[in-house]
Amino acid sequence: MIYNEIHRLRNEGFSNSAIARKLNISRNRVIDYGRMTPEEFHSFALSLQNRQKKLDPYHLEILKWLKEHPDLTGAQVFDWL
Repeated sequence: MIYNEIHRLRNEGFSNSAIARKLNISRNRVIDYGRMTPEEFHSFALSLQNRQKKLDPYHLEILKWLKEHPDLTGAQVFDWL
């Protein structure tokens, strides 16, 4: 898990920039995750799974279009919405 890896590397003395390069993530993410307690990170991770997406209300409609027109592009879906 990236959270654990960030804290492990911090304990080994790596800088935020070095951790970001090593894990191929942004330095801001390293800083944010580094400030979180394990409980805060757990709550944060759960909130990401349950958030509402902008296209959720159109999910069934988009699926219907894609079944009818398998070659439909994202741009066409956007235009139809």
